Amino acid sequence: MVSRATVTVLLAVFVLLSGCSGLVGGDGNGTPTEELPEDPEAFDYAAGFGADGVTDGETALETYNDAVQTQGNYTGEYGYVVTTNDGETDVDVEYRVDFEAERADQQAVIESPDVNATVDTYYEGDTRYTRAEYEGEQGNVGVENESFPPEQLTASEAIAPLLLNATEYDATVERRGGEPVVVYETTDIGDAAGIVGVENPDSVSNFEATFVVDSEGLIHSATLQLDFVVDGNERSTTMEFELTDVGETTVERPGWADEADQA
Repeated sequence: MVSRATVTVLLAVFVLLSGCSGLVGGDGNGTPTEELPEDPEAFDYAAGFGADGVTDGETALETYNDAVQTQGNYTGEYGYVVTTNDGETDVDVEYRVDFEAERADQQAVIESPDVNATVDTYYEGDTRYTRAEYEGEQGNVGVENESFPPEQLTASEAIAPLLLNATEYDATVERRGGEPVVVYETTDIGDAAGIVGVENPDSVSNFEATFVVDSEGLIHSATLQLDFVVDGNERSTTMEFELTDVGETTVERPGWADEADQA
């Protein structure tokens, strides 16, 4: 049986690792409805964003969080790979959230040389259900009374480092899914201390980040590549993130949540 302490450790590992993040973008096939401005200065930016990049990281993050919730529902996925001398750690996270129905289904899968685990969390109204699998051993389903927390269910941990740290971006205006968006790209790590594992910008040998944001502040996709040195040892982190089915996601109650009600 997986103990409550084990679940706590797994969640702590997940939170630690999730400071590295990114998104995967793609061109849509929508029909253009307006001409794109050639000059990024002419784009209609949401609060916290501008033609030179992120003008205020905290504001940009708040704008993104509000934009996601305004959509009513969404599906979000991000994954990253951390490579060290000890091997490779893969973390994959998926969100399916319906803010209006107050339902959310989140899964985090961690695979590393030391830990292989899955943490499932399901929110329904004022109830949170949690279960964890550790090294192939399935734990009991935990149930807690908790008000539905929309501000915690926007997958913002994936894109926060890109907004709060690297602020000098090159901006280009493109069209994705038929709507104008700005594509930000940078190799400037900015405040390196905000990126997990990096304490000194001089330890970074390579940093590349990009994300796609619309005029409402909704970040549709992002990617990150980071190579740096820790205690003389090389380390690398890559991340990809994508929002899909925005406004078209439904969340069904998972069968495993019924196990708690039947216990």
